[in-house]
Amino acid sequence: MLVMDEKAKHEAMMAKIEAGEKLESPEELTDEYRQALLLLMIAQADSELAGAYGYVPWIEGAPTNAEKLAMANIVKDEIRHAKAMYDLLDRLEVDTNHLINVDKMKNRMKVFYEPIKTWADLVMFNFLMDRAAGHQLHDAAESSYGPWSRTMVQIEKEEWMHVKHGETWVKRMAANAETKAEIQTALDFWFPMVNKVFGKANTDTNKTFQKFKIKQRDNQDVRLSWYNEIKALFDSYGMVCPPIDLIAKN
Repeated sequence: MLVMDEKAKHEAMMAKIEAGEKLESPEELTDEYRQALLLLMIAQADSELAGAYGYVPWIEGAPTNAEKLAMANIVKDEIRHAKAMYDLLDRLEVDTNHLINVDKMKNRMKVFYEPIKTWADLVMFNFLMDRAAGHQLHDAAESSYGPWSRTMVQIEKEEWMHVKHGETWVKRMAANAETKAEIQTALDFWFPMVNKVFGKANTDTNKTFQKFKIKQRDNQDVRLSWYNEIKALFDSYGMVCPPIDLIAKN
């Protein structure tokens, strides 16, 4: 009977998904859907928190008082985003205290282990990583899980505000003969690491995400959307963007 119940739940769940309706309660989710959803949500929650931690030193390290305020506001946004994600995970009966304080390194992307050493590093990371997050959040905002989808709509808007901060500074530094080489070096350093945050192309896990409409696109499609945007911008700044084909499938 338990197997039949799970089968019936799966059929009811898939009927809603295929009809374009949102799943709203944990009780509607099969174990397979729940596990797939948690993989993405936990990764996002930790990324929001780790991103905030990386920016904290730059409240003090920013070059002007206006920039100190801008960095403080970005940190505040990222912490608020992390709290929103952990609140959603609480509703799915995940031990979020354990995630934050014990298992944090288990779920953390490698890019967040790298220290941000200079202002050029900071604004390039801001430019590349927050833009990557914006593209990934766009898929999440259209996901079949209603509570996550609605939360992502607001977070996505704020991430694009962060992107504009990095964009303004990268363009400014690229236009200055004294800082152009420095910002190009920052691009060459951060590009390979940020490129990898999208994950491998055409994996079985990603096919499961798409089957459940938790994600809408393959990792490679999201990566290419990001790359085409940044490549056009770097070209307009007179900078050299590394070729994606060298590392897209690593």
